[in-house]
Formats: sequence, structure tokens, C-alpha cells
Amino acid sequence: MDSLTLTEAEIVEATGYCQPCRQLSALQRAGIPADRRPDGSVRVWRHHVYGVPAATPQQPRRRELGLESDRKAI
Repeated sequence: MDSLTLTEAEIVEATGYCQPCRQLSALQRAGIPADRRPDGSVRVWRHHVYGVPAATPQQPRRRELGLESDRKAI
């Protein structure tokens, strides 16, 4: 099972920076939420990068009445 957060190497690869302050600014510019851990390192949740598939809402089916007035003549 994959870790819930990106590894330090993955963050360096994604941002191109080794310094946490630069990593944070690069991630924010890319629109990826990130925060700092108590030890000063950067944390990025894996689902923010890879995304979580959203459920597609289904439209309710329209009820067929079957009335002659509802049918169009062709």
C-alpha cells in the first residue's frame, strides 16, 4: 500500500527544490495544497496530487407517460 503522503524525494522531484520554503511556494503556485510538519519538512497528501475519482451524479430518468398528447407526429 502506498503512503498517504509524498516522500521527500517525490517532493524534490515535483518541485525541483530541496529547501522546504521553496518547495512550499512551488507547490502553492501549482495549486497543490501543502503544509509544514513540526520538523520543518513539507507534507503533501498523495490524494491531492493523484486525485480521488469523484462519483458521477446520475440524472433521474424522466418518466414515460405514454399519452398520445405527449407524442409528436413525425
